[in-house]
Amino acid sequence: MAIKPPPVTAYRLLIEYDGSRFQGWQRQGYKQTKEGVRTVAGSLEHVIHEAGLRLLYLGGAGRTDAGVHALGQVAHLHLEARNAPRPGELRRILDAALPQDIAIRDLRSCLPRFHARHDAVDRTYLYQISRRRSAFAKPWIWWVKRGLDRDRLAKAWSAFQGDHDVAAFADLDPEEDGRVRILSCETTQEGELLLLRVRATHFYRRLVRRMVGAAVACALGEEEPLRVLEDLRNPTEAANLYWGAKAAPSSGLFLEAVRYSGDPEPGPPRATIYLP
Repeated sequence: MAIKPPPVTAYRLLIEYDGSRFQGWQRQGYKQTKEGVRTVAGSLEHVIHEAGLRLLYLGGAGRTDAGVHALGQVAHLHLEARNAPRPGELRRILDAALPQDIAIRDLRSCLPRFHARHDAVDRTYLYQISRRRSAFAKPWIWWVKRGLDRDRLAKAWSAFQGDHDVAAFADLDPEEDGRVRILSCETTQEGELLLLRVRATHFYRRLVRRMVGAAVACALGEEEPLRVLEDLRNPTEAANLYWGAKAAPSSGLFLEAVRYSGDPEPGPPRATIYLP
């Protein structure tokens, strides 16, 4: 006789976090905040477990890597309905116990069938490059010490827009084919920050950091934008190793937003910090 699953209460969360001290989003167990690897999902699960709630499932829209931040990570959370609190009470529990580098921006009830990753239409990442040294913003920028040619930066960055096989610019699992639709690649400047934004249907591991590294290499005159186009058309293992060594640091990268059916298109890129 099949065992009937327990009734579920489902929530949709909008989360921001400073990823500097996390090994990414993916959970590693309840006790990880005290021992072992510290992850964002693991920290959330730990608080829920300590509150005496029975966690059934927690899933995020984006699997951010170690050191990567989020302005708008979306997650779906399933608790056993028997003692599940109302959304307002659950948010108070999380706000009181989560570490200071995680904040809940919104928490509401949702249908159990909502899936933060599978239901997403697209995701947007923002990268911040600083043109000067900062005494305050080091964890959230990449300070490129040499002068950057903005025209070459924009040309290389825009080369990624379109339908591509990004195998030369990502760490792929065996079952992944590397195909992705990159919907837009934008560049702008805000004070001493150069902002690179990319929106795509999905992303592979290390993809955005290698894209940024490639654009910066072109802006520094170390590479030509044509090389980026060639490696998108004909990805090779040698190209993957080359661009892997050029990857931008995780400090400047933010998961900016996850969009679902009916959500508005994102506005122009805006810096998370401002360097006058």
